[in-house]
Amino acid sequence: MASTGTEPHLMKAVVIHRPGGPEVLKIERLPIPKPHSGQVLIRVKAFGLNRSELFTRQGHSPGVPFPRVLGIEAVGLVEDAPGKEFEKGATVATAMGGMGRQFDGGYAEYTCVPAAQVQVGFSFIY
Repeated sequence: MASTGTEPHLMKAVVIHRPGGPEVLKIERLPIPKPHSGQVLIRVKAFGLNRSELFTRQGHSPGVPFPRVLGIEAVGLVEDAPGKEFEKGATVATAMGGMGRQFDGGYAEYTCVPAAQVQVGFSFIY
C-alpha cells in the first residue's frame, strides 16, 4: 500500500469503527502520524494477521476504543525518529506494546510506535 496521488500527507489504512465481522474492515485515507521524541515512524512493509486482532475486531477486547487501526506487529523502514534512536531507512520490526489496541497499529502504510519497542537488523526479501 504505497501512498500515491496528490495527498502526500495521507496514507491508506484499514480502519474499524465498530466491532463486527470482516465487513467492518474499511480501507480509508488517514493523516500520516507525526512522531514525537521517543517515537518512531515506520513505513510498513508487512504486518501479521493473528487471533488477537480477530478478537478485537469481534469486540472481545475490553477497553479498545474505536475507530481503530488494528495490527499488533509490523516490519518496515524507519521514516522518522525525532529522538535519533534510529537512522532513516533502517529496517526494523515492532510488536505489541499497545499497537492496535491503545494506539493505531500496523494495518496501515505507516505506524508510529514507542522507540523502546522497535528492533533493528532485519532484512526483507523482495
